Amino acid sequence: MQSFNTFLGQSFRNFLTVGAISPSSKYLAKRMVKNVKGPVILELGPGTGVFTKEILRVLPPNGILISIESNETFVNYINNHIKDKRLKLYTGNAFLLKDFLAKNGIGKVNYVISGLPIGNLNKKDKQKLLNEISESLEEDGVYIQFEYFLAGMKAVKKVFPKISLDFELLNLPPAFVMRCKKIKK
Repeated sequence: MQSFNTFLGQSFRNFLTVGAISPSSKYLAKRMVKNVKGPVILELGPGTGVFTKEILRVLPPNGILISIESNETFVNYINNHIKDKRLKLYTGNAFLLKDFLAKNGIGKVNYVISGLPIGNLNKKDKQKLLNEISESLEEDGVYIQFEYFLAGMKAVKKVFPKISLDFELLNLPPAFVMRCKKIKK
């Protein structure tokens, strides 16, 4: 219940950056990490850590999860509720993701799992972020993004032409999951 109250308070104060009316469900979290097996994962916008917990569940013992959250209340919540040495949690802007990876000696990641409200970003910022995500992925890397209305799908398709869609009904509201495979150059 504390997770819900924390999320709801921040959603009312910062709706455009939080982008949701309630925390993601455990069902959506499981769907987001389905078939995720990489040892190096980048999480953007973990909120209260619903996806973070599920990522850590599937992350190998020697893996690393870099999570970037701009909302300090959410960062404090995660720091107080998730204790795992594989988690490196940062307060900051997702546009600086390469800086956070470099702090950990990481150039490329296997997966980027995003809870960011990408449909709320303006066209220029959306394009910039998607390019940063693509550049941070290994050649066979996968970018996983959820959305409620697929408002960002057109922009995502420009950078990641190979997208598979999934849907999770057991979430409030129900959500689409986009799995975007990086195209080898």
